[in-house]
Amino acid sequence: MPEPEKENQWSRLVDAARDAGATTREEQHDAAPSTFISRVITLRKGLWKFARTVLWRRWSLVAALLALLLYLTFFLILRSTSPSSIPSPAPLFLPQPPDPE
Repeated sequence: MPEPEKENQWSRLVDAARDAGATTREEQHDAAPSTFISRVITLRKGLWKFARTVLWRRWSLVAALLALLLYLTFFLILRSTSPSSIPSPAPLFLPQPPDPE
């Protein structure tokens, strides 16, 4: 026979939340009883957020530089094959007028 407490929908919801990683204030307090440990945990979380921010900015800079390099490569390739880069024929010179003798 199932336990009457397990049949309660509220108890099942609380159990599911605990299984998913949700904690209550009492459990958080029990997890870090000293202020030193809680400061270390806070410091670790802060350093992780800082590292993610720095890495995101660094990768964004790398992506921007690669995009600029790709753009310049295509620009120079297309510019070198344009008709304006083909040398024009030598200019034609008109004959000199005769000398008035």
